[in-house]
Amino acid sequence: MRVLVFADRVEIVSPGYLPNNLTIENIKAGNSNMRNPILASFAAKLLPYRGLGSGLLRALRAWPHIELIDDRAGNMFKTIVARPQERVA
Repeated sequence: MRVLVFADRVEIVSPGYLPNNLTIENIKAGNSNMRNPILASFAAKLLPYRGLGSGLLRALRAWPHIELIDDRAGNMFKTIVARPQERVA
């Protein structure tokens, strides 16, 4: 995974496209799909957090200026988070 920080946005680039039949529309509707169920099962037991699979949906609700790109040709999934624009007085 790569995290790129720019003046106007933050880009999070993950290798691989969305798994199985998961689409950006599905994510926005609240659906998720675990890429690594074994790791997720351990995390659910070890970590106090109980919102497994809800991160992107919660982020979109909190900050709607997020673009999701499923780039199958480039074999990557990219999230672009627009940063608030500074006001010049």
